[in-house]
Amino acid sequence: MNPKDFANSERVNEIKSHWLQLKPAHKAAISIAALTLIWMLSGVFSFDFGGDVAPTVAHKTPRVQVFASKAVQHTRTVAVYGQVKADRAVGLLSKFDATVADVQVPKGSLVKEGDVIVRFESEGRAERLAEAEARLIQAEISFDAASKLGKEGFRSKINTAGAKADLEAAMAAVAFAKSNFDNVTIRAPFSGIVDSIPVEVGDMVSKGKMAARIIDISRLKVTAEVAERDAGNVTVGGASKVNLMDGRTFDGVVSYVSRASNTATRTYTVEVSVDVPDMSVGEGLTTELILPMETVQAHMISPAILTLNDDGQLGIKTVSSDNVVMFYPVAMVSDTRSGIWISGLNDEENFIVVGQEFVQVGQKVEAVPAVLPSEITNGKVEGM
Repeated sequence: MNPKDFANSERVNEIKSHWLQLKPAHKAAISIAALTLIWMLSGVFSFDFGGDVAPTVAHKTPRVQVFASKAVQHTRTVAVYGQVKADRAVGLLSKFDATVADVQVPKGSLVKEGDVIVRFESEGRAERLAEAEARLIQAEISFDAASKLGKEGFRSKINTAGAKADLEAAMAAVAFAKSNFDNVTIRAPFSGIVDSIPVEVGDMVSKGKMAARIIDISRLKVTAEVAERDAGNVTVGGASKVNLMDGRTFDGVVSYVSRASNTATRTYTVEVSVDVPDMSVGEGLTTELILPMETVQAHMISPAILTLNDDGQLGIKTVSSDNVVMFYPVAMVSDTRSGIWISGLNDEENFIVVGQEFVQVGQKVEAVPAVLPSEITNGKVEGM
């Protein structure tokens, strides 16, 4: 059959008829498929079936971005949660059974040392003090007279000793009566805030009952529990930071480290002293306590450049002086807002910061410098 007869054959006419009935979208799809098949069969792609066919694309050395880092002295820190306590807090107790006569200041007031807070009914204590003072005057006169007569030989030494004993008894009676009278008034033992007054005017207060509670929050203690693995690295006098939940931060000093652990939690109590002159921090607040640990040589990096080796070890890839990829396991020293501090490396390293997942250990690479944030290049920790 010649080409002309084939073009006019019944089968070809049937195919033409079907083609004309197709939608434009179907025609486009069939045309693209046909062109793709022709392109693939044209030999543009070459396949290696194990023969000696040479590769069509030349091998290129992979390029990675590196950052030259120098280790610095870094103090590892540990963050624990603690609670704020007043440096001084005293419950003022009644020394005897008494009736409340007056409450001088309301709860929450700021008072100075010596200010009156609560006053009890005297109930004859003022009169007994006056009587004791009068008897003391009488005893002093009697002793003076006995001493003079004794020196002149008109009184015996026994009489003089008796007069002296009466004088000392009178002095003791005055001291006792004065103490009872003074205890009628409850005064602030130091400057602070009246945290609680659990009595009202007219209340009958028994001996030993609390009449008021005074706290001094110009200096605070933050108490926290530290794990036994870290307790040995906390030293008295070490600087620390106290971060409140409202965002405020204060500098503190470690004032106490327990040497006996809590048997239930196996933790050690640590106290940090914080000065707050304006008394703007209340007692009982929850805080984050940043405690200093040991100082080590460390690098600061972004956690994004850490990787795993074939054994599952966490580490970092570096580039050697002859541009060969190396892998080093690392230990994390501390975690900060700006990055993490790691140890276990040389003092100077070229860290791969871009492309570390696409190169293998021992592979030759082309290293180009990378630009990192100033917090890392300066080796500083934000907020510390």
